[in-house]
Amino acid sequence: MKTEQKYAFRKHYCQPHKRIYGFQDRMPTAEEFVLKDGITIGVGGLETVGLLAAEDFVNYLRTAFGIQATLTQEKGDISVCVGKDGLEEACGYMGRKVTVSDEGIHIQGYDLRGVAQGFYSLEDRMNARRAPFLKKGVVEQIPEFSPRMIHSALRVDDYPDEYLCVCAHHGYDAILAFARDSHHGGYSKEEYDFNDLVRRAARYGIDVYLYSYMKNYVHPAEENAKESYSKAYAQIFRDVPGLKGIVFVGESSDFPSRDPDVSHQLTVDGIPTGKMRPGWWPCVDYPEWICMVRDCIHEAAPEAEIVFWTYNFGRAPEEKRVKFIESMPEGVTLLVTFNHNHPLNLGSTKAVIRDYSLLLAGQSIYFQQEAAAAKKRNIRLYSMVNTAGRTWDFGTAPYEPYPWQWNTLHQEIKKAKQQYGLCGLMESHHYGFVPSFISLQAKEAFTRNGTDFDTYIRTWAKNLAPEEYETLLEGMRLVNESVQWFTPSVENQYGPYRIGPAYPLCLQQTLIQPSDPESLWGNIICRTYVQHEDTPRQDPYSLRRLDEIKRLKQARDLNLQGLRKLKTIRKRTTELEKLINLVEYLYRCHVTALHVKDFSILKEKLMIADSWEKLEALADKIERIARKEIENTEKTIPLAQRDSAIGYEPSMGYMCDEAALRWKLRQMEYMLTQELPNYRRR
Repeated sequence: MKTEQKYAFRKHYCQPHKRIYGFQDRMPTAEEFVLKDGITIGVGGLETVGLLAAEDFVNYLRTAFGIQATLTQEKGDISVCVGKDGLEEACGYMGRKVTVSDEGIHIQGYDLRGVAQGFYSLEDRMNARRAPFLKKGVVEQIPEFSPRMIHSALRVDDYPDEYLCVCAHHGYDAILAFARDSHHGGYSKEEYDFNDLVRRAARYGIDVYLYSYMKNYVHPAEENAKESYSKAYAQIFRDVPGLKGIVFVGESSDFPSRDPDVSHQLTVDGIPTGKMRPGWWPCVDYPEWICMVRDCIHEAAPEAEIVFWTYNFGRAPEEKRVKFIESMPEGVTLLVTFNHNHPLNLGSTKAVIRDYSLLLAGQSIYFQQEAAAAKKRNIRLYSMVNTAGRTWDFGTAPYEPYPWQWNTLHQEIKKAKQQYGLCGLMESHHYGFVPSFISLQAKEAFTRNGTDFDTYIRTWAKNLAPEEYETLLEGMRLVNESVQWFTPSVENQYGPYRIGPAYPLCLQQTLIQPSDPESLWGNIICRTYVQHEDTPRQDPYSLRRLDEIKRLKQARDLNLQGLRKLKTIRKRTTELEKLINLVEYLYRCHVTALHVKDFSILKEKLMIADSWEKLEALADKIERIARKEIENTEKTIPLAQRDSAIGYEPSMGYMCDEAALRWKLRQMEYMLTQELPNYRRR
């Protein structure tokens, strides 16, 4: 593999089409329609969304197969119409009916977005076939969920047209942009043109939701509250009238609550109050605040959707969270995280799934409780599901290649639709949507009459390694099994797994690499000290740590077995090489995490050793671990060099690229030569 420059991945993420090689050697069957040079596409009467999709299809045929196609206002070999007559399963928003016959192809969309998805579905079918052949017949499709919201993986709030095009190809119909006011996004001091984003996204059939970072200084019961909130929230919808809605979450919607269970002052005279800020608790006056915000926004935009996300309320007991939902005002959508804050049995100890994770490919108890309360009140229900392919299990991996685990999650999400009326999804947070075979898998799963998983994964493997696809599947099954042994504790997700092998082993001084000052978070969501989250929800970390080590060793070993199997594949495309490179990166993350745990145990023993003999023995063990971790870090550098997406996360920037890894090596050298000698006889 060639070395990539920093940010080269952005170009890849913005390419909806790729050249398909070797299709000339494939022969169509009698049941297939063949697309040839000179094919025409009738676009008479089509408006922007459908017309852009038709132009995109022309580009696809030229890029993938070298086929020249033309648009015409007359009847073409491919015809298109918008209307509901004759639609059955596809009779609804974004529905489409595609008919392939000897006479040609006909796309009927329930709406223009359905027409666009009809064109994209033709591309998907030819990509799977690896040839410009389409099986004859009629297929009706419609999304199972809407909206399907995502953030950008290029950079926070960065949505060039090319990336919007890729988002539409993957079935997403909504994007999220952070907002501090009408003119500023979440991270930059420069003004942000939300109107331009709304206009450009609409051309691809994509809605724009704001993710509120606005400050709330007034309690809704105060005399000037209406004026204050109208000035903030109504104004942004007046300034940007095309917005679809706005998402609120506790941590960025903190307000001066009067609930006695919370405190705005976390310490008094330096002593913790034991209470949380309002953003992390379902305060009794949150419904009053939501009602005020809703009314102010609806004065300016009556159709704007107000979404409230309960992500931060996980530490509150069930009765508090359910009471909050029972008190929610009308006309507000509830967003509930699907699979975090769930109890976890590690073997001999108890833990909790701390943050976004793929370990639990099902409904958490918290989701079940809150979704049931929403159903009882007939509240519109969305869920944060991470199905764009990335979680906090590996903070600097571009996506997590565990297709069987993702499939289980997809099926559980669809069950929740039947159980609770779940209808909309948030599929990524600020780590964004990365186009991959995992995100395409989600598209098929969340499309009625989409390709079933077994067919999808087998076709993917045959196309990636035609002569050795069984080996590819065997290796990927082992890799997939490894994630089932990951432990999503705060010590892991906010520790070594946050930034992978760039994570330092800090002996005396707690150090962390410098970060990009222009990033949203930078290094502040990675903790390089040995932390212990000892809370009533789980056993103390000193007990959990040994169970975590056992589990992570199993995860590491399964990952390594899968990696070795994948490396036996002889003929590799660039795409397959990148997949193997990613799997090796995940392995290196496991190695670092285990070194960190062993190191932290020895460090704690070092602090209480009462003789030179014990100190020197411990220092020797620490040095051996450090030398192994230095080797692991050095072996990670080529992985980051080959794939510029590795080590990058939009809200943090590059935290495990070559520069970060070399910083780690310098830190390790400092620890070994300046700090560790203090524990040996002079």
